[in-house]
Order: sequence, then structure tokens, then C-alpha cells
Amino acid sequence: MRFVQQPNLPIGEIGLAAVSRTYPGLTAALRNLGMLVLETGPEMSLGACSCHADMLCHHLGGRKIICAKGNQALKEKLSGYGFDVLESSSPIHGPYPDDVALNGLRIGDRLFARRASLDATIVRYCDAHKIRIIPVRQGYAKCSAAVVDEESFITSDPGIAESGVRAGLQVLQIEPGFIRLDGCRYGFIGGACGKIGKTTMAFTGKLDAHPDGIKIENFLAQRGIYGIALIDAPLIDVGGILPLMER
Repeated sequence: MRFVQQPNLPIGEIGLAAVSRTYPGLTAALRNLGMLVLETGPEMSLGACSCHADMLCHHLGGRKIICAKGNQALKEKLSGYGFDVLESSSPIHGPYPDDVALNGLRIGDRLFARRASLDATIVRYCDAHKIRIIPVRQGYAKCSAAVVDEESFITSDPGIAESGVRAGLQVLQIEPGFIRLDGCRYGFIGGACGKIGKTTMAFTGKLDAHPDGIKIENFLAQRGIYGIALIDAPLIDVGGILPLMER
């Protein structure tokens, strides 16, 4: 296998993905598609998001990845696959906004994030690699948006949507809610999906359970991407499906 070079944007079929360990039906569905699953969690102070991959690690690209400081089990798992693992500058813990230090939304050479909360290790990497940090108010930036390709994403957050359009990206803004997140009012679209191939996006449930499901399908189809439902149920925010290595 080879490392995914552009975070969130594989160019081949995914061979390894990081996913919350909380939902065995989802991890089983991914394994049935032929991939390895690196199960994440828990960090108990994160509450409903204690096992969410997009809270506990941040892929920088290639073999470089950041994981939550002090999470030795996750660090060892990533190292075991050959990653060069950096630790966050500080432990990741609740409440908000101390929990979102790794939750930046990376799309190509742009990173959307709540700048004041972003981990210093990510800031240094972005500065060194000419990745533009675009400030947004929403701390859960990665949770809030589904990366479609280098030029587009889907979100229910109006601030992120506006920032994306200003940055020259194509954005589908959907209605908030209709995505389950245990312990919270609702979850977000970015936490309910992830690309598992250049032209395939896996969802944690059925898009037709969302009022904008057809809009989402059409937006994907216009970009040559099709979605698959991993289980026959409504969408659930699990902290995303993070593509890390390709077959």
C-alpha cells in the first residue's frame, strides 16, 4: 500500500482508513469492501466525540500525521503502518473549544479552521508547506464539511460555506440536522462520510434519509463521484472515515 498524498483526497482505492471504534457495523462494512480499519478512541473527556477520528488525528499528507498528545495506543497503531507520527502540542480534551485543535478542514492547499484553537503543530506545518489557513468561526470545521474533490465540498455551516465560496471553491450548502450524533442534537455531514476512492464516497447511512439527499447525489455526480451507503440506516456522525493508505 501507499500513503494518501493529499489529505481526504485519495487517487486510488483505499486500503486503510481511520474510523471510530464505536460502531462495529460500520467497521465491518468497510472491511467487507476489502480495506483495513484503524479503530480510534477513546478520549473520554471528548464526550459524544470520544472516539471520533477527526478529533483524535489530523493527516498532513503522505506519511506525516498528527495524533492527540498522550494517546499512545493511537500513536503506536499509526507507527505500525509506517506513519511519521507527530503529537499535538497539547492534549486534546473538552470542553469546546479545547477539543477542536486537530479538527481543521484540509482541501488541497487550503485549511479551514478556527485559527485560535488550531494546534501549533498544524500551524507550523502549514506555514512551512505554503498551505493557506482560512479562518472560520466553526471550530468543528472537519466535522462540518464533506470534501468532494480539490475544488468542492458539502456543508450545512453557512460560515464555512461562505468562506469556501470566497476561496474559489464550489460549495453545496445543505440543511442542518437529520444526521444522528449520540448525546447531541444532531451531527454533521463531514462526520458521516469519507472518500474511499477517487470516485467513491462512503456514507454511514442512506442519503435518502436526509431532505437534501438528492441534491447531495447530484452534486457528487456532477463531479464524477458516486456515494455508497455502508449500512441500511439514517446517517450518523462517527467522526468521519479518514482515508490514509491506498491499495
